[in-house]
Amino acid sequence: MKFIGFWEYDAEDVMKVIEKFGQMTAEREKGVERFARTIFGPFHISGEHRGFTVFETDDPDKLANISIFYTPEMRWSFLLINDSSKLTELYLKMKK
Repeated sequence: MKFIGFWEYDAEDVMKVIEKFGQMTAEREKGVERFARTIFGPFHISGEHRGFTVFETDDPDKLANISIFYTPEMRWSFLLINDSSKLTELYLKMKK
């Protein structure tokens, strides 16, 4: 399953966020699998202290682990996203 994770942080926490991002990157490079896999991003919204990342996982706990890892400096919300062509196909099958 794919999820879009929206995140934000306060300007005064930018150095802490950068440090934690480095720690998570190092964890991922070691092959640690407790976090959802990043498939797109992260991306900042220009001029803001917020942005988004797209993840892939079948285990929602791996999303919770990301949120917990960055707490309290970052706030996260995750939304399940679906392939529109697959949803259209399912919808049409259900309507028959």
